[in-house]
Amino acid sequence: MSAQYGIGDFSKKTNTTVRTLHYYDEIGLLKPAFLSDGGRRYYTDAEIVKLQKIVTLKYLGYSLEEIQEIIHEKDWNLKQSIQFQRGEMIKKKQQIEQMIRTLDHALTIIEDNQTIDATIFISLINSIQMENEHREFLKELIPEITINEIYNIPEEKHKQLSKRTANLFTNLKEAYGQEPSSTSVQHLIDELWQILNDLYPDTKSLIETLMEKDEELTQQLDDSPVLFPSAFNAGEEKWVGQALEIYFKKMGLILDEND
Repeated sequence: MSAQYGIGDFSKKTNTTVRTLHYYDEIGLLKPAFLSDGGRRYYTDAEIVKLQKIVTLKYLGYSLEEIQEIIHEKDWNLKQSIQFQRGEMIKKKQQIEQMIRTLDHALTIIEDNQTIDATIFISLINSIQMENEHREFLKELIPEITINEIYNIPEEKHKQLSKRTANLFTNLKEAYGQEPSSTSVQHLIDELWQILNDLYPDTKSLIETLMEKDEELTQQLDDSPVLFPSAFNAGEEKWVGQALEIYFKKMGLILDEND
């Protein structure tokens, strides 16, 4: 005759809380072998084996709903199930690694400043969080080899560029309202140009390519309003645009065909 354990003893023997055993009973995942006339739960060695299966499957990342299906299946395709679960765990691992990478960038950005404008912070973190989506977006506009050159840079360099960009955007916001053609504002735009060139040395050719596809680019941006959140409000964007136009004209880049 198999040994019988009250729920307290079973809890201690299996290192499982009574509350968890109650819950497993409620959802039909692990029911006691029988109930006494007074309604007390009793378990046997068979339930220990079943609980070991549940614990193992939980460790492998299966949800309770999935475990419920698996332990009641007569013909469980173990290999197929484990292969699928491994794939799901790899996805989660990649998501966690991406989150850690994003947090590393966030810490670098605020390294010298305990506070930062929320719109600047969000726009820069978005560039890390949505990197794959940004790559897909750019495939419609520029060659894939160019996209790879832009994104495949050392991680430390990428973090430092994010930090420089955050500082520059902060300075631009502080300069908002000054004459766009002023030396101080144009100096800030030159800093932006240097950052872009550090990211991609042939920035001028890239901008010329994007200017040729201005209508297509504008349409795609309109269709994806949350893909590239701006670090500036509408007034600041217009002002920065004016300053960029002045800077680009000096370089022979004309943003507006009517000028």
